[in-house]
Amino acid sequence: MKPQNQTQAERLAELELLANETGLLDELKMRQRVEIDKRRMELAAKLDALPNPERELATLAKEAARVHAAREKAAAEDREADRLDKETTGRLVMATMMKAGERQHILTELERAAPPELEDALDDLSLADNLLRSAFRVDEVAGRNWLGQRVKKVTSNLDGISSARKQIADAQQSIRELARDGRTPSVAMVSRCAEIVEAALQLAFEFIPVKLWDLRRSKPLSDIVAEVTGYAE
Repeated sequence: MKPQNQTQAERLAELELLANETGLLDELKMRQRVEIDKRRMELAAKLDALPNPERELATLAKEAARVHAAREKAAAEDREADRLDKETTGRLVMATMMKAGERQHILTELERAAPPELEDALDDLSLADNLLRSAFRVDEVAGRNWLGQRVKKVTSNLDGISSARKQIADAQQSIRELARDGRTPSVAMVSRCAEIVEAALQLAFEFIPVKLWDLRRSKPLSDIVAEVTGYAE
């Protein structure tokens, strides 16, 4: 039996000796190495799982270059499209102006070649329109209603004159279109023009006395205007 007063160092030495004799120390060291190797493998796996910074940066740089190139290409295409748009629009404007000018030139020639009766008709319609503007009036009539109260009634010929002027404007447009018709014979144009004027003046003669109108070429215009302004008074 071992003495009880054995020191701790002596006891540890005996345990180590016992472990060496039985092979337990080698087994313990082996287990420790296995645990350490296992931990190293875990750390290596974690390291492999981390993204490669150089590879990631290279991928990002490649993507940035691709996007930049695509943007530059799109910008160049946009500039080219804008240039083509302006160029095409300019050609369209020039062609339109040339065609419009050519058309207007032909129309002007047709109007100049139309029978003079058409121009006289336009002058007459313009005069009638001026006289209608002068014939506008507003009347205020005092009276009493059925209760005996004094009332004032305001009347105006504005609606009728507006309708008459609308007919004259339509007739003027019809005559201008007739003057631009190069396929209608002159005799037929004059006849059609007279019909247009006659129809257009029907409403106007409700405000312009026919007898006064017949004197338009022999009486001063100022006198005619003065009489129309005071008509029915």
